[in-house]
This record gives sequence, structure tokens and C-alpha cells, in this order.
Amino acid sequence: MIKAGITGTIAAGKSTVSLILREMGFTVFDSDLAARQCLDPGESGYIQVIEHFGRDILREDETIDRKKLASLIFADEQKREELNGIVHPYVKQKMFDCFREHGSEKIVFAEVPLLFEAGWQDLFDLTITVTCEDETAIARCIRDRGYTREEAEERLASQIGRKAQIEASDIVFYNDGTVEELRDKLRQWLKEAENGTEG
Repeated sequence: MIKAGITGTIAAGKSTVSLILREMGFTVFDSDLAARQCLDPGESGYIQVIEHFGRDILREDETIDRKKLASLIFADEQKREELNGIVHPYVKQKMFDCFREHGSEKIVFAEVPLLFEAGWQDLFDLTITVTCEDETAIARCIRDRGYTREEAEERLASQIGRKAQIEASDIVFYNDGTVEELRDKLRQWLKEAENGTEG
């Protein structure tokens, strides 16, 4: 089985690639979903996060107020690292569980937005970056997510640069066009990979 990691900067199209791959019948692990589940009551990360950040982050129903937690770590690098130290091992374990569960499949994908930032590239046989021009990403953030231009630029600036991602990846999909164009690129790559001509 080939373990393939999918990454890319904000609004580049990672989730769109994952959606298309699922429609094609492939398994795609969602690391963001696993990270959210880590903080659910009963999960291992829930108690650890409360121990680290206090009960002030809890709502009345004892669930973690994710906005409060986010505001705590936004401007504090040490607290962000503490949270990552709780969440990342949980996500990694869930991802390995997914790989084991689908071990009979030829290729299994995992969407990991912070793949390179977390230093996870060695966990995969293949790393895939979905990328686009900064202006394309900014326009998508404004159109699809309701960001101001300043907010979109701040999000982009906070992530690893697209050039560094491209250089570190095995496969790169440039996604400045339509969803159909992206779908065609994926189909072509999968066909070439299946035929052993992908390099």
C-alpha cells in the first residue's frame, strides 16, 4: 500500500482534491476532522487540554469552547506547541489506524494541511502539494470564506510558503483553474501512476 499525504496552503484546493478522490472511490483520511474529534468529551485529548488550559475554556455543557481555546493559543507560540503536543499524537494514531484498516488498498490518502510544518513528510511514501497563486488563494478566501483581504493575507503569511511546499513534494497539482480542470489533472496522474509511467 502506498501512503500518500496531501497538503497545500489555504484555499489552494486540498479539500477539493480529497473530495474528488473520495468520489473516485479512494480512502482519504481527514486530519482536521481527527483533530476536532480529539477535543470531544471522552477522547484522550479532552482531559489533557483541560489540564493544560484550565476549565475556563469549557462551555456550560462541559464541551470545549474551540473559539476560546483558539484565542488562547493564537498569539502564544508556547501554548500553541502545547496544544499541538496533545493533538498531533492523537491525529497520527488515528491516521495509522486508517492505514491499517485499509491496508489491502493500493493507495490511501491523508489530507494534512500542516504536513511539512509538523515534520510528517517521512510518514508517507508520497507527498502531494495542491497549490495556486497567492492572488487566487486570496480571491477564494474573500469569495468563499468571507475573509477580508487583510485576513486572507495574514492566513497565507502564517503558513509555510508555497515555494517551499513545492520543492519538498513528490507531486504538485497547480489549481488556478476550475474544479473540472483539477479533476482532469487528477485522473491523468492516477492513470499514469497505474501504468507505471508517473515520475
